[in-house]
Amino acid sequence: PDHTVIGVDRSFVRLNRNSLDNEVEDSDTSRRPFQSLSTNVLLVRAELTDWWRCCLDEGWNIEQHYILYPNPYPKKNRLKKRFYAHPSFPLILAIGGNTINVRSNWEGYLREFADSIVYASEYYDAEDPSANIAKPYIKAALQGPLERTDKSVAWTNFEKKYDDAGETTYEIVLEYCVT
Repeated sequence: PDHTVIGVDRSFVRLNRNSLDNEVEDSDTSRRPFQSLSTNVLLVRAELTDWWRCCLDEGWNIEQHYILYPNPYPKKNRLKKRFYAHPSFPLILAIGGNTINVRSNWEGYLREFADSIVYASEYYDAEDPSANIAKPYIKAALQGPLERTDKSVAWTNFEKKYDDAGETTYEIVLEYCVT
């Protein structure tokens, strides 16, 4: 209740599954790029990489940042579409927050995400250690992902699907820590 929660997805269909009345009418109003679910919850249709850039441009202070079940693009030739291998990866670190929480059903994706933070920190240290935006997340990145054990509440439809099927899901919680 004390925070604004903004959910971003590029899929109009997924966003409308979460509408309050759960009825999607095909009109100009229903095709808006956003919908307000309450006074502090907003769903936005956007490309996440563009959204991150806008957040930085506006100087938003993000306290908690959740990346929930991103498309892992499992084929090798699509590696650069994964957030940690995408040119926008520094945006995730620059937006940061006290916590960056990434969840996936693919443990390897989260391991590679954590490794990318380590590589980014090494790169920034070599270029300009005072500008190292990855360093505050190193300690948590080195711990790597953990299996998600509390299955009492699914945060997304994907998570519910995986939980219902008995599939293991993982998370990496990157706490901001100045050493």
